[in-house]
Amino acid sequence: MGADEAGIVCILLTVVIAIVSIIFYYKTPASCYMSTPENRDFNTYYGITGMKNHFQIEKADDCNSMIVFRPSLPQMILKSDYSASSFMTLAKYGSGKTLLRCEYMKSLSSNDYMKVIISNEQITEYFDRYVLKINGNESNYQTQNSLKNWSENEFAQVLLSTLVTQFIDTYYQHNFKDRDLVLDKKIKLIIIICYYYNTEGTSKLADFINSLLEKGVWSKYKIEDIKQQLRQENAQDDEQLWEHSQEDLEKFTILRQDFERLLLLLFVLRGEKFEDRALEKQLYGNTIQDLIEFSSFIKKSIKKTPVFIVDGIDDNKVFVRDNEVNTAALESFCRSSISSSIVIAALSGHFYLSLFYPKIDNINLENIIIPKDKFLVHTINWNKNSLMNYADYVLSEMNKNASSTRCKPIPDFETLVNYSNEEIAKIIDIIPGPKALQIFMLALAEELDRESGSADRSYLPSLTNVKNAYRKSVEFFDKKANADNSDT
Repeated sequence: MGADEAGIVCILLTVVIAIVSIIFYYKTPASCYMSTPENRDFNTYYGITGMKNHFQIEKADDCNSMIVFRPSLPQMILKSDYSASSFMTLAKYGSGKTLLRCEYMKSLSSNDYMKVIISNEQITEYFDRYVLKINGNESNYQTQNSLKNWSENEFAQVLLSTLVTQFIDTYYQHNFKDRDLVLDKKIKLIIIICYYYNTEGTSKLADFINSLLEKGVWSKYKIEDIKQQLRQENAQDDEQLWEHSQEDLEKFTILRQDFERLLLLLFVLRGEKFEDRALEKQLYGNTIQDLIEFSSFIKKSIKKTPVFIVDGIDDNKVFVRDNEVNTAALESFCRSSISSSIVIAALSGHFYLSLFYPKIDNINLENIIIPKDKFLVHTINWNKNSLMNYADYVLSEMNKNASSTRCKPIPDFETLVNYSNEEIAKIIDIIPGPKALQIFMLALAEELDRESGSADRSYLPSLTNVKNAYRKSVEFFDKKANADNSDT
């Protein structure tokens, strides 16, 4: 080859290299250039900015997660026909209990079921009243015996009160059809709602009562008129009934002691000529039967079966305080919810009872359920393979929505964590469940971000990165897990 030809070849190679460089420059996403400080970010690198990073969601209580890995969840709960059932799920902290509850709740048809959620937020108020009452108006959640005498009666009160409150607050949204009840049945329902309603004020109670009794504009019961008339009258004829109602309500340990509701009830009983019969009856001691009766009323009046869904009790300060579990209180509560009377009422079809409880090593709930073959106990167990499959499922779903400006697609989980490194694999294999995995991934991303420099890198973690991330996840996870298995 002559000098001229060699020169031409050099020129052509230079041009080709220049063209390739230009193409590479424009084809390479800007997020790959670590010389730009804002690119030194795990989420930017994989294009998961501006979207929900499932691994960074630390609470499932809002029930807005769209990523549900069904193969590792009890299939008998998430039924193909989306029907409800009565059961108890026992699961360690961080194993997906709340996510399962959320998915179960969403799967139930709102046309067929009235879903009544009883979580930490809902039960705290009832617990506050109970503890204050038994401790002589002194709040002491650290007392081991704070729920010593809690029984099926108190648990039934929680169920009935939450059901009554939800129905009264939303009855106008339903196609309420049961106004043809005999007056005696209507009065019984009115007494129940006046005792068990758990929201301040009486306006909604009065609206429902007037609707149930089909009162016209001029015959409606109005709390303002009731107060005014009671101020003007001596009301001696009602003193015995008033005291009877007060004494009966005060016997309840967890109900709101709102005597304005009793004024409304007193006025209705007078107006409907039911004073004498009301004096012969009391509600205290009949909670389970009243729960069955009111649930049956719901089924008949709005054509929906109540489904009580209990979750979040392991976050309640009555049971867990300063990282210690009040085992006696927790066991007392759990036992009250699966008493034979409660379970039989649920299995008889009056309502459904779905319990999502923490698995505590030294509390055996499975053996106290009767009948065991009907009210089933489900567990959630994770192993190395199921957790890896879950991680790949989550990453796949995140990949689908990743930004087109990302540097690289999210790899499979083994590649992402450098699982081919045997020492790293040993650490990954002992991650116990999805919550621990979630915290680990958050800590790992922080580790990799901190090491990002101006040179291009693949975000491949080192053994040190994985060890540090695992240590951080253990500090978070064990703090809660150890609390769930300690005894005050």
